[in-house]
Amino acid sequence: MKRITLLLLLLISNLMFSQNLTEYRALLKTGGNSEKSAKMLIEKSSTDYKNSKEPIYEGFLAVGKFFMAKHAFNPLKKMSYFNEGKQLMEKSLKSDPRNLEVRLMRLITQESAPAILGYNKEIKDDRNFLAKEYKNTNDEDLKLYIKDYLKL
Repeated sequence: MKRITLLLLLLISNLMFSQNLTEYRALLKTGGNSEKSAKMLIEKSSTDYKNSKEPIYEGFLAVGKFFMAKHAFNPLKKMSYFNEGKQLMEKSLKSDPRNLEVRLMRLITQESAPAILGYNKEIKDDRNFLAKEYKNTNDEDLKLYIKDYLKL
C-alpha cells in the first residue's frame, strides 16, 4: 500500500511539474516581444526558485532577465539585466550541467546575443550536447522543440 501511495505521489508531482513547465514555455514564447510576459516570467521563476532551489527555475529567471534587457531603454539598465541573466544562466548550468532545457535556453540566448557582448563561447558545445542527448528525455514537448530548433 505504501508503494502505491508513493507511486501515485510521484506521478502527480511529475504531472504538476510538467504543467508548470508548460506555463513557463508559453512565457518564453511571448517574453521576447512582451515586457509584461518577461516580468511575469521573472516573478514566477523567482518565486519557484526560492521555494524549490531547482536549477531549471533559475534558468527561466535568467531568460526573463535577458528579455528585460531587450525591453529596457537605458543602455546601463540593458547591460545590468544582461549581466544578471548571464550570471544566473551559468550558475544554473553549474548546478545541473546535463539539464537539456537549460542548455537549450543558453544556446538560444547565445545565438541571439550580439557578438560584441562576448556571450557565445558555448554554442558549439550546447548544440552537440543537445543533438546527442535530446532523444533520452521523456518530455515529448522538449524533445520536439529541440529537434525543431536544431533542425534534426
